[in-house]
Amino acid sequence: QVPQPQPSLSSVEDDPPICAEPEESTPSAVINELQPQLTEMFPDVGEPALRRALGKRDSCYTLQPGAVKAKAAKTRKKSSRSVGCCQPQSLVYARCRSGLDTCRLGDTSPLQWFDCAGKNGNTTPVPREGSIMVLDGNDRRRMPTGHPVYVEEAIPNGNGSWLLRISHTNYDRQCHLDLNAAVHYDPVRQIASFQSGAWGNWARDLKVLGFIVR
Repeated sequence: QVPQPQPSLSSVEDDPPICAEPEESTPSAVINELQPQLTEMFPDVGEPALRRALGKRDSCYTLQPGAVKAKAAKTRKKSSRSVGCCQPQSLVYARCRSGLDTCRLGDTSPLQWFDCAGKNGNTTPVPREGSIMVLDGNDRRRMPTGHPVYVEEAIPNGNGSWLLRISHTNYDRQCHLDLNAAVHYDPVRQIASFQSGAWGNWARDLKVLGFIVR
């Protein structure tokens, strides 16, 4: 069976609502509870490595679709639209994968998280494995509160730019998962261009605020 292409943000009809990130339900709470015990059991293993192991990607993603309500279209065909919030939202997934549990402000948006992390000295313009790249708000692409992606790997190209391997959820506002997408990052202009994955056919020159780190 030939896989069907996933819709981009620019082609989704009957958009689901833009949902606030439910901070209280993030899997990071489980990581926080277990991490001290494992640190005591494995004192020679650093905390970042333990948190990455606890927050491994398989355990960070279980799709919970939003509530769906059918509606009649103007044509004879019927369509439906999501009226509830799916999970995991992009920020919840990013927190779980990275183990970064900073700046919990309630219904924190990616832009608010980055701003708070910056004030605490936890942002950098240089990508690194395990960091969170935060895309700036973009009304045209229907992400007014920004969008976080988890950096699986960061490889310098030798000319100042970087090749990133990233994973993220909710790229289509239906909380689907996009793993190991290739992204070209220009730190001088602070822009990212997706070369593969769900956004590979359209996401060019997206403004990057920077990277959240520990």
